[in-house]
Amino acid sequence: MTNPAPIEFFKPGKHVDTSGKVVHVTADHLRATAAAYKPELHDAPLVVGHPKMDDPAYGWVKAVQFNEQTQRLEAIPHQVDADFAEIVNDGKYKKVSGSFYLPDSPGNPVPGVYYPKHIGFLGATPPAVKGLKSASFKSANFAEEAEGVVEFADWDQMTIAGLLRSLRDWIISKDGIETADTVLPAYQIESLQINAAQDNDDADDGAVPTTSFSETSNPGEPMTPQEQAQMDALKTQVQTLTTQNQTLTTQVASFAEAQKQTLHLGHVSFAEGLIKAGKLLPADKDATVVMLDKLAGDESTVEFGEGDGKQSQTPLAIYKAQLEKAPVLVNFGEHAGADGDAGDGTVSFAAPQGMAVSNDKLELHAKATKYAQEHNIDFIDAVKKVSA
Repeated sequence: MTNPAPIEFFKPGKHVDTSGKVVHVTADHLRATAAAYKPELHDAPLVVGHPKMDDPAYGWVKAVQFNEQTQRLEAIPHQVDADFAEIVNDGKYKKVSGSFYLPDSPGNPVPGVYYPKHIGFLGATPPAVKGLKSASFKSANFAEEAEGVVEFADWDQMTIAGLLRSLRDWIISKDGIETADTVLPAYQIESLQINAAQDNDDADDGAVPTTSFSETSNPGEPMTPQEQAQMDALKTQVQTLTTQNQTLTTQVASFAEAQKQTLHLGHVSFAEGLIKAGKLLPADKDATVVMLDKLAGDESTVEFGEGDGKQSQTPLAIYKAQLEKAPVLVNFGEHAGADGDAGDGTVSFAAPQGMAVSNDKLELHAKATKYAQEHNIDFIDAVKKVSA
């Protein structure tokens, strides 16, 4: 690889280090970094992620310069591993993040400046290249083990994530964790933090990449008026969304209950129709309605038949079809006697083979039929009357 292009790996601004401390790095700081960098003092390696140790290295930083036009700190790489260069060019590691010795760090080769420790490439681990370590986006103990070393994350997005987490905590204290999970799920805040770390805006390939080692913005630092205004606006939005969510939940529950009641009444009407048709005994009405209500909640389908006759129906539809196809158990029509009169109101039954009709029930049926005709009421009500 000859004359490789400079790598932008840092920019001036407010950033959050691994311990959560807000660090303001100016352009003058970065100019001093560029001027102080000497490979013979410390040759910053090109590594994958931010490992605890800087090996293996896949290249080295030959020089550091501050681009006055772009206001970016740039590294001039050299001795780059050919395989690693190929996967970087293929887009496997599109983002980078700088790690620096603090100005007052005991291990700083040039005390008083932010000296580059390494440049970490961020992205997926390419399986075709042997020996590559997975990128480490979070390292809880890294700041403690590497005293005097700082890695930075994008301040704006991390601050937003911190504000959202504070807002979620406020929602939990006010309305409970279930409401917080509905309005502002924790995974969305974590996703924002990861996005801030990886700088996943593909449209801005020239943007300075970052890594994510800080969980939130500095909790001990008071909010600025702008941040407080953002928090107040978010709280108002959350209260509005919470109210809307509660209203919608109530409406959905009411609609579901109304739909359930409508189905139930339809099943009652269906069962009464079977009774009138003589296909269902009155004593079986309640059990039949319960079964219909139960099957109404099963939206699965059952396939039966073959070829062109193959059908797919719900269990409810199959059960209702079977009830409708059942033989007539009771004939409620009167049979005329030999003289043409209605006679004693006896009826005929189609009892299943091997079964007999109870004379007591037959007598009850006759009484109920007669009572219903005389008082012009429903047969079921007539049965209740004559049975009292």
